[in-house]
Amino acid sequence: MVTVTQTTTKPTQAILKLRAEGRIAESDLPTEAKMAEERLAGAFRIFAELNMDEGVAGHISVRDVVNPHAFWVNPYGVAFDAMTVDDLVLVDHDGRVLEGGRPGFGQVINAAGFAIHGSIHRTRPDIHAAAHPHSFYGRAFSSLGRNIDITSYDGAKFAHTVKLYDDFGGVVLDDEEGKNICKALGDEGKGVVLQNHGILTVGSTVDAAVAYFIRLEALCRAQLEADAAGGARSLNNPEVSAVFDRAGGEKEAYRQAQELYEWIDDITGGDYK
Repeated sequence: MVTVTQTTTKPTQAILKLRAEGRIAESDLPTEAKMAEERLAGAFRIFAELNMDEGVAGHISVRDVVNPHAFWVNPYGVAFDAMTVDDLVLVDHDGRVLEGGRPGFGQVINAAGFAIHGSIHRTRPDIHAAAHPHSFYGRAFSSLGRNIDITSYDGAKFAHTVKLYDDFGGVVLDDEEGKNICKALGDEGKGVVLQNHGILTVGSTVDAAVAYFIRLEALCRAQLEADAAGGARSLNNPEVSAVFDRAGGEKEAYRQAQELYEWIDDITGGDYK
């Protein structure tokens, strides 16, 4: 029996299936399902306010709470600063749109977004969210074809968990490219520099993936400026380990994200929910 809490949020198809099977009551809906979708919609608003959106490019996803073989993602062509829960689309691992989105064009998804996020959610069941807006400094740094140097406290909070994918395959439209990105990410990766493409972060929650992305974007900017000034001293392993052990976990990333959501709720009045 699934543990649920009553809410007024409309049910997803997965919830309706559970009801039909008699596994949850007619009036029940898991609170976690509502929360995950709201956090995802809020993430787009956060990135828009931070100028980390770029036209129709970029995507963020979160695994469905009830159906682990499907994930919510933004539809093609909806601006980050206009995103709401009702715009989000639920897609299965075969690329089929199951529900959500506005009727018509609002249910079209970005093919490149599916190739990347579909592979991540399919091959890494421990990952529940992935963020890949096309941010300015992430794109600029990725053109260098190198990884971040650990030269600061904030860099040490990532330690070895930022990886480099050093093969640019153009527009990501096939499953193989998505698999290669997943391979580069590895089992411990929280972020990856996609050569000539930008950066991507993952987490067990949308909140953590958002915090990781903002932190990695800032590191890309700092790296570019430090390189322009002649380079910076890299931290040694004991220094990195001391910081990572204390502040490098997902709980800390999740905690850091809470002020971002409080901020975006204050700006928008929570109209994305």
